[in-house]
Amino acid sequence: MVSRENAVVLLFMAAGLALAYGGRVATSLSDDLLIGVLIFVSVAAPQAVIGYLDAEDSD
Repeated sequence: MVSRENAVVLLFMAAGLALAYGGRVATSLSDDLLIGVLIFVSVAAPQAVIGYLDAEDSD
């Protein structure tokens, strides 16, 4: 069974890859910006969501 943390990370990772690839294909954004989007969506956002969900569970 997949834990909630793993599911959240996998979901955001897939979304980050889709946004980065889609941004590369559909727009003329710089590679630096697309890498920033990938890092934010794949690393920072899942940590924030997991932290929020953990705080909700502890209440």
